[in-house]
Amino acid sequence: MASASLQAFRRVVTVSWPAHMEKGAKEHLLRVARNGHARIMADATRVAGYPPQWEAYANRPGNANLESVILPGPIVYRYRYFNTIAEVALTALQRLSPVRSGLYAKSHTIYVNGAPVARAPRTMTQEIMISNPVPYARKLEIGKTKSGRAFLVQVPNRIYERVARALQSRYRNVANITFTYARIAGHDRWPAIIIGPPRAR
Repeated sequence: MASASLQAFRRVVTVSWPAHMEKGAKEHLLRVARNGHARIMADATRVAGYPPQWEAYANRPGNANLESVILPGPIVYRYRYFNTIAEVALTALQRLSPVRSGLYAKSHTIYVNGAPVARAPRTMTQEIMISNPVPYARKLEIGKTKSGRAFLVQVPNRIYERVARALQSRYRNVANITFTYARIAGHDRWPAIIIGPPRAR
C-alpha cells in the first residue's frame, strides 16, 4: 500500500468558529466538518481500495452526537488504519530478516484470534498479532551461541523487538503496539507484535 496515500495514519479534521457567530454558523460548522470528512474518506478509499475506520466527536471526546455541537466547536474526526500498520510491520520485519534460506523472511504471519490470516482485517474490534511460526524464531530473536555472542551474525538480533519499538514511536497516537512472546500452535514464547486500538485517554 502506497505510504503516500496514508501518510497521516491519524488525520484529524478540526473546525472551529469565532465567538461572535452569525446566524446559521452551527449549520456551517457541521457542513464544513462533514464535507472535509467526506473528502478524506473518498481519497483514502480511492488509493487504498477501502475506507478507514473512523470516529468523530463534538466539543469533547466521547460526544458522538455532532448535532449537539456547542459553538465555537470543534468537531473532530479521527481515522484509523490498523491493517496498514500491519502491512508496514510485515515489510519492516521482512527487510530486517536474515536471508540465508529466505524461509524466515517469508514466514512472518498475521494472526486474528490465534488463527493465521492472509491479510489484516479492514476493520478491527480486537487485537491482531504478527509472529513467525518457524521453530527457530525465538533463537533468531535472542538466542546465543556457546561463546555467548548473539546467534545471528548476518543481521542484528531482536528483530521483532526493534520493529515494535519503531512502530510504537511512529504510531503512538493511532494504535496500542506491544512486543511480547506469544503461544503459537502449542508452542510458547514466540516473538510477536500485538497491534490493537489505542488506549482510552
